[in-house]
Amino acid sequence: MVICIVSDGKKGHLSQTRGLANALIRQASKLHPGNMNSVHEVDVAHLSLLEKMRYTAKGLGLPKPDLVLCAGHGTHLAALSLARSKHCLCIVCMKPSLPVSLFDLCITPQHDYTRGNSAPSNVLLTRGAVNSVVPSPDSEKRDTLVLIGGPSRDFGWDEDHLITQLSTLVRYNNGQITLTTSRRTPGDFVDMLHASCPSIRVVPVDATSQDWVAEHLSTAKDVWVTQDSVSMVYEALTSGAPVGILEMPVNPKRAGKAPGRVSRGLAQLVDESLVTTFTQWLTTRELTACEPLHEADRAANYILEHFPTLLS
Repeated sequence: MVICIVSDGKKGHLSQTRGLANALIRQASKLHPGNMNSVHEVDVAHLSLLEKMRYTAKGLGLPKPDLVLCAGHGTHLAALSLARSKHCLCIVCMKPSLPVSLFDLCITPQHDYTRGNSAPSNVLLTRGAVNSVVPSPDSEKRDTLVLIGGPSRDFGWDEDHLITQLSTLVRYNNGQITLTTSRRTPGDFVDMLHASCPSIRVVPVDATSQDWVAEHLSTAKDVWVTQDSVSMVYEALTSGAPVGILEMPVNPKRAGKAPGRVSRGLAQLVDESLVTTFTQWLTTRELTACEPLHEADRAANYILEHFPTLLS
């Protein structure tokens, strides 16, 4: 099986497509140990709209793919064009901005579909976005890992309240706390954090590799994620570590409006006791431990079952 990932270069999107591709290779190798499998990536972020519509990966020397994977709105046209030119399957790891009927399958977080808005037949709903995290139950769990997002469509930003929560974690934590930021984190946050919580080890997002979060999740005894960072919440849940939620204010632009899809999805996780809010933790000083999510493997099994030609 030859898989081609059409990428926009963004870490979150690559985590989804690489995670699914790796899961497909794992499951295919179990079913047919002798088959040759490979994954290739092409970056289309620099292409114009017209170039994406005509994209065939010409001149790159890639083997003919059996499957094209993509994530990110800017990859849709190029992925569909490449799949059409190579007469192969095209699967998107998100709710696409183009009609879902154009894709052979859409791997979509269930919070993207509200009640009364059922998913089409070629949509597989997952608990959050699939990702590249693989649970490591046998590795030594040492540090607390903190993942910081930033202002978003659903949530605003209150630096003082966030640092107050982190200061409280420092007070009650016996081990090392390692924190990383995201592209959305305001620029002055790290300096303010250093002044208030000097014991926290900070690794800014610009200093991290593609696999940094996954590697640190494998050794984290617990994980705290800001409320806005839904993809990182699900990556943490996939690792099997207990997950706490650092609370963020609602975006003022959403005041008086119904909760957005991110808020709905997170509220469901809280209701199911899969994550613990900071306010809940203040009462118990404990995070709930849960079984790891295995959504990439579940999606891979679904794909191989419904598209058996991938194994031939």
